[in-house]
Amino acid sequence: MRKIISILFITMIVLTGACYAKDSPKVVIEKYLDAVRNNNYDKAYSFISKTDTTIIDWLELIKYIKKITPPKLTKVIDLAHSAVRQEIVSTSVGGNTAIVKIHSRIPDMEETLKVTQNPEDIKSLLDRGELPMKERLGECTLVVEDDTWKISSVKGISSDQAAVLAMDFAELILGKDEAKRISREISEFAKKQEKGG
Repeated sequence: MRKIISILFITMIVLTGACYAKDSPKVVIEKYLDAVRNNNYDKAYSFISKTDTTIIDWLELIKYIKKITPPKLTKVIDLAHSAVRQEIVSTSVGGNTAIVKIHSRIPDMEETLKVTQNPEDIKSLLDRGELPMKERLGECTLVVEDDTWKISSVKGISSDQAAVLAMDFAELILGKDEAKRISREISEFAKKQEKGG
């Protein structure tokens, strides 16, 4: 009888532990990518490790860019993010570190903006499946932090889209003077970030 009770008790502990298990590295990456795609940067922060400020700096830069740019450019940035499609190719876990490899299809905004700079036309191209796309391979490194998988570095994911759009294509969308102003403000913000301010 004691043996049966012991087995039941151990089984309950194992099942209870499994119910409260933290998200896998793959699930963490999926949630992070979904938050970025949906421009929910506050949620995206929750998946990032305290060990690396690069990702947080990037998210802060996007928030800043969206704050200082006119709605027309912001709409294009949002469209570019929402059009990104990512697929997790592989996940490897070794101790407290995991590597998640990702295949991305991202909007080729350089080609798109040769055709149109109008957010409504870009959305129409996206809706019809005619938005020019390019492919990219990337990876995320995760570490265990407070019993939870957190992202410590991101390479080759579509993280440059907002800054590239804002700095390289603002002139096409907004005109030369406005583009210079935005580029100057973004550079000043990036310098403050580098100095830790």
